[in-house]
Amino acid sequence: MNFTSLEFLLFITAFTAAFMALARTRLFTPMLLVVSYVFYGYWDYRFCALLALTTVTDFYCGLRIADAPNRATAKMFMHVSLGSNLSILFFFKYFNFFIDSAEVALAAAGIDVGRRTLDIILPVGISFYVFQNLSYALDLYLGHLDKPERSLMRYATFVAFFPQLVAGPIVRARDLLPQIQDGPKHDVPFAFRFAGLEKVIWGYFLKIGLADNAAAVVDARFAQPEFYNALNHVIGLICFSLQIYGDFAGYSLIAIGLSQIFGYTLCQNFARPYFAIGMRDFWRRWHMSLSTWFRDYVYIPLGGSRTQWLRVRNMTIVMLVSGLWHGANWTFILWGAMHAALMAAEDAVRWLGSKSPVRLTGIPLAAGRLLTIVVVFLLVTLTWLPFRADSMHTVWTILGIIADADFSLPRGMQQMSYLMRVVVFAGVVLMIDALIEMGASRRYAGVNVVARSMACSTLVILLLLFGNFANRSFIYFQF
Repeated sequence: MNFTSLEFLLFITAFTAAFMALARTRLFTPMLLVVSYVFYGYWDYRFCALLALTTVTDFYCGLRIADAPNRATAKMFMHVSLGSNLSILFFFKYFNFFIDSAEVALAAAGIDVGRRTLDIILPVGISFYVFQNLSYALDLYLGHLDKPERSLMRYATFVAFFPQLVAGPIVRARDLLPQIQDGPKHDVPFAFRFAGLEKVIWGYFLKIGLADNAAAVVDARFAQPEFYNALNHVIGLICFSLQIYGDFAGYSLIAIGLSQIFGYTLCQNFARPYFAIGMRDFWRRWHMSLSTWFRDYVYIPLGGSRTQWLRVRNMTIVMLVSGLWHGANWTFILWGAMHAALMAAEDAVRWLGSKSPVRLTGIPLAAGRLLTIVVVFLLVTLTWLPFRADSMHTVWTILGIIADADFSLPRGMQQMSYLMRVVVFAGVVLMIDALIEMGASRRYAGVNVVARSMACSTLVILLLLFGNFANRSFIYFQF
């Protein structure tokens, strides 16, 4: 169910009514569980069984890990959880990818094995809830959780919690399970709920205003890349940078804000990533729940940064796995490899800078920071090319056109109306993110509710005037 659809408006209205009626009763958690499955089953009810299967498996493994008589038994059930989750993820998301790749490799060697792929439908959000389940079993095994959840209903509600089920943030059990166990709070301050509403409005502003207008520009260029010159493709890539930020950060904010309105706290998922001053800084700001997941369960167990060699190796592994997590396509692996290469280059530049006797002087700190932000944004924008392209052929086609350096302005600039809207919304987002980056959010929190309501009303008016209400799916639904 899409957050921007009429169906979701009706759904959340019905849920609010049920919340108000049952919040003080024991029926609330069962109701929340049923509602979450209804939300998920709206796409395809058959995949509710898969969600339930992974939930029951990890609930059982969690109990066995916690009650294990020795470390070896606990490790065995941790591996059961790890193997079952990754097997399900591999089958639905990567089976055809690896079969296709093997067929191509064998064909190149002169061996024709025919077609062996299956007609598999990818369950929406499978990567998110699989990782959420995995973190529960791993945290119990590693001792990050003191005790397991012994109520299957509460654990199932934690996994299926509808605001963040299909596109995150990826919430850890130690953060959300206690809130599920306690049930809805009855003394939630108005300011807390109002701040949640502000997040929801800002999320819709990013999605319908920025992302969906930018999508109209981007889609045209990637559908027929050969019809556009270098200038058009540079504009298209910048628009995709804005689209994917507005789309994913918008979803995260709506999910976090809705949860907050009903008294739940979810982790932050974005922190103004296009103000990053380095590639590592970018990943500390972008999709934070995923980057910290990989840090805690992949990077650190592999040895972290104990030596420079381990640092580079583990960073490369994490970025390649991150690319594969996003999609079963060589374009995503290329995207991960590009980020790994850029972070390795960043480390090398810093190391050389620390060894060099020459020091740059005379550049104002603010100007240097601004220049760094622009350079990082352009590098990140370049890496979005394989992320958005549907094939390596499209990647090379667009890179070839950009290399031709035809930056002439064509007659009747295509999608000009949408492009102008992107400029308007991007200007507002840039201004607000810059103010937050400079610490204005603390002062804003002290502003009275009337002024804050007027600010929200202004965003809503801009959205109604210039938003793109095409009901586009969120990009990360495919992951």
